[in-house]
Amino acid sequence: MKYLIFLIAFMGVLPLGYILTLNRKYMRYAIFAVILPVMAFNQVSINFFSNETYRGTSRGMEVSLVYLLAVAMLAGMWLLYRKKPLFPDKGSKIYLIYFLLCIPSLINADNVLFSWFELWKMIMMYIVFLCAYYYLYYTRNFNAIMIAFGVVASATFLSVVFQHVKGIHQANGLFPHQNSLGMYMNLIAPIFFAYYFNRNKGWKRFLFAGFFLLASAACMRTYSRGAMVCLPLGCAITALLSLRYQFHMRKVQILLPIFLVCFFGALLLLPNIIKRFENAPKESLMTRQYLAASAWNMMIDEPLVGVGLNNWGIKINPPYPYCEYRYNNKRIAKDFKEGIVETSYLLVGAECGFPALAAFLAWLGYYYVAACKLVKKLRRTELFYIPAGIVGGLTAIYLQSTLEWVMKQQVNFIQMMVMFAVLGILSKYSEKFASGEVEVSA
Repeated sequence: MKYLIFLIAFMGVLPLGYILTLNRKYMRYAIFAVILPVMAFNQVSINFFSNETYRGTSRGMEVSLVYLLAVAMLAGMWLLYRKKPLFPDKGSKIYLIYFLLCIPSLINADNVLFSWFELWKMIMMYIVFLCAYYYLYYTRNFNAIMIAFGVVASATFLSVVFQHVKGIHQANGLFPHQNSLGMYMNLIAPIFFAYYFNRNKGWKRFLFAGFFLLASAACMRTYSRGAMVCLPLGCAITALLSLRYQFHMRKVQILLPIFLVCFFGALLLLPNIIKRFENAPKESLMTRQYLAASAWNMMIDEPLVGVGLNNWGIKINPPYPYCEYRYNNKRIAKDFKEGIVETSYLLVGAECGFPALAAFLAWLGYYYVAACKLVKKLRRTELFYIPAGIVGGLTAIYLQSTLEWVMKQQVNFIQMMVMFAVLGILSKYSEKFASGEVEVSA
């Protein structure tokens, strides 16, 4: 039945996405349709050749409504206008290098099909990037994307409130895990804050202020230690950049009520936050340390190609020797069903080797540097809030990724790809945006 539903959706979604690209006015609805399904990602996705019990970053050859709409929009834009480069910016070329450097790891993969699951996901993510990139190329409508993220934040907050009423301690809202919810909000909350902080008029300013409060509240209610620490840091960096490049006494006055709202909100959650840090099981820290040591063992043993893309769940178990502490009777989980190393960077290095890790870091670093450069270039434009917010958001999620691997989860990966597309377009037209030669759509 699920495959039949997928077939019907496939036959309907592709033409719909194409039709929405016929008119640039309707394209904003199409980009909404690409972003909003992350709120029910598992429900609107289907896995082919799946292994749902596997402990890895991909469990099947996943096809999602998000990907179908992105393909339809991209095909429509290329056919209606004119075909554009497949790798439109330097960041996309670095991503290609990262992708290619992951392929040699299949030499050591025990299950090549599992590796293909992850390669397929990386291809689908790149299609989302291209869709967002060319949508912005043709429309210049950045606000539509940010408002779509705001809708996700608002719906997630309502879901978190519902879970709170039901007595769920660590709420995950509409996301697979509380850590993925926290990372998602950590990237977008500073952007919402930057819009409110750097605009002095317009009703959207208060809309984005509401998005910021809802996203922040949802993030804090996850009681994810990494998310709770990184969110204030990201927002503080955004505030400092805003004061540095667009200083105004009004902003200093705004900071006080924002601080008070956040302070009293934190007080309401303080007992549970303290409990979360004080009562965290010692086994949690030990598990992180053991898995990190195991990842390092894999990287040293296979420095060039790793142990196999998306094969962590196999290689962490016997008969492989990477988890040496097992033989000291310090088994973490029953039946050797270990989790994934809680660091995105070590995970990439363990599965794909040092060259792929270097490419991965270069890819992430490229867009971070691009965002920092855009802060200065766009400091006198209405688009300044985007790079100022993204620098804070990327700082938060890059730091959080040293503690959690959820950057590679689909919903977080999609969000990051869309933000990279935003940075790509802003970098391409930064001088024209700054001079007013290219206008921004409302």
